Amino acid sequence: MPDPMIPASDEAIIERIVGGDVNAFEMLVDRHKQYVFSLVRRHVPALSVEDTAQDAFIRIYRALPDFSRQSSVKHWMTTITLRTCCDLLRNKYRSRETPMSALANDDQTSLEKKMSEQAKAAWDENQDPNETRALLDWALARLTPENRLVMELIYFEGNSTREAADLLGWSLANVKIRLFRSRKQLNTLLKNVLKE
Repeated sequence: MPDPMIPASDEAIIERIVGGDVNAFEMLVDRHKQYVFSLVRRHVPALSVEDTAQDAFIRIYRALPDFSRQSSVKHWMTTITLRTCCDLLRNKYRSRETPMSALANDDQTSLEKKMSEQAKAAWDENQDPNETRALLDWALARLTPENRLVMELIYFEGNSTREAADLLGWSLANVKIRLFRSRKQLNTLLKNVLKE
């Protein structure tokens, strides 16, 4: 017989939390922490996983009064978690990058050539699946965090464009445009590396 102190569903736990039982949030976290951590682990660097997952749970807690039951609790939590990952990537990595356009033309050409030569040498040396994956990771790292997240959701996690749009809270058109631009950018990057 189920324990009457433990709600049977996530929705019941949410009702308790919204009703003022802040301790009930611990039950929700316990039920979903493994899922949230695994989701975060796939999208952010290892050193940022714990902080990002914690931030996701804080955002989930703050958003509980707005949970509308239009989707499952897991889907809703996934959306918040993915947005948290995207925000971290955007904030952490955008500020550290120096745009190529900020470099003098000679420096830009030299840097592009050197990067291309190094990638080509690595490709020629070892054309095994690990090297191929490393090259793909290198190219994906040059995408914006949002575009990289779209590519990962669709190509590595097997979501449709509609599912990715729902998870990210973006329009279908936005996801399709980002996907098109990302594929085009990856194609250009990889062609440049492979042709030299």
